[in-house]
Amino acid sequence: MKNRPSWDEIFMFQAISCATRHSCLKRGVGAVIVKDRKVVGTGYNGAAADIRSCRELGYCYYEHLASHEAETNEKKFSDVREIFKVYCQAVHAEANAMSQCAKEDAHGSTLYITNYPCPRCAQDVIITNKVKAVKVWKEYLMNFTLSMDEKRASDNKLLEAGISVNYIPISKERIKEIASYMACHVGDRTKYSFKGGK
Repeated sequence: MKNRPSWDEIFMFQAISCATRHSCLKRGVGAVIVKDRKVVGTGYNGAAADIRSCRELGYCYYEHLASHEAETNEKKFSDVREIFKVYCQAVHAEANAMSQCAKEDAHGSTLYITNYPCPRCAQDVIITNKVKAVKVWKEYLMNFTLSMDEKRASDNKLLEAGISVNYIPISKERIKEIASYMACHVGDRTKYSFKGGK
């Protein structure tokens, strides 16, 4: 590997790695909380401990409930779906990571997250725990069936709280380069040999 990964790349790569543990059928999201270049919490989106995940169930739990409600009461599924989102089995990656983090470590930390945070996480996790900066890999996952612009709601909350938000643009090629180097070279002897001395 020609260039060593930057610290931002290292921590975002860890967030991306955490996302592979997700148990949500719709998307994988990962988060890493860092303070003074030390990881103090990691998380991914998925069912809370001791609750069967949608992956285990084989269907999205809240959409299953919404479908039943729509059929039973002759309602349109798309009208019921968003209302039933409150029954989602998943704990968001930010909340999962924060649950592993001591309060004093959260204060003034940086959150690396694979996707832009939702308004609930912006307020209840990031702002409440006094995170100072958010570093994002991918844009907010828009749901165009919603009447509310959730991305703008998150933006406004984070801006008002004075929390900086920056994007870390790691390409798929760079991720593959780092992962390939890890798989093929980490722990192996390099070709270096000292040429000086007597």
